[in-house]
Amino acid sequence: MTSLIIVSHSEEIAEGTKALLGQMSPNVDVIAVGGANGEIGTSFDAISDVLNQLENDALCFFDIGSAEMNLDMAIEMYAGAHRIEKVVAPIVEGSFLASVSLTTNGDFDQAIEAVKEEFGQS
Repeated sequence: MTSLIIVSHSEEIAEGTKALLGQMSPNVDVIAVGGANGEIGTSFDAISDVLNQLENDALCFFDIGSAEMNLDMAIEMYAGAHRIEKVVAPIVEGSFLASVSLTTNGDFDQAIEAVKEEFGQS
C-alpha cells in the first residue's frame, strides 16, 4: 500500500485536499501536514515525525517554498525502511491524480508516472 502525504503552509489546504482525496479514493491513506503551530508555515519537525511514523511507502506533495525545502530535508534524514518520493506537481491536482492511479492499479511507480505525464515531466 502507498500513502500520500500533503505538505502545505495552510492547515486548511492540507486538510481540504485530504478530504477531497478521501471522497474520491477512500482506500488510499492520505496524511495532511499543514501549517506550523496554528499559523501559516511549515515545520520540518512535523514533516519528519510523519515520515518516521509511516507504515507504508509514500508519495509526498507540497505547495511552495519552505514546504519543499523542509520536505527535502526530512526525506534526506529519513532512516526508515519505506520508500518515500517527493512528487513535483500542483498539490491538489497531482495528489488527486496519484490517488486515482493508486485506486485503479495500486502501483507506486505507475502513480508517479501518471502525475509526470499529466504535468509534462516525462
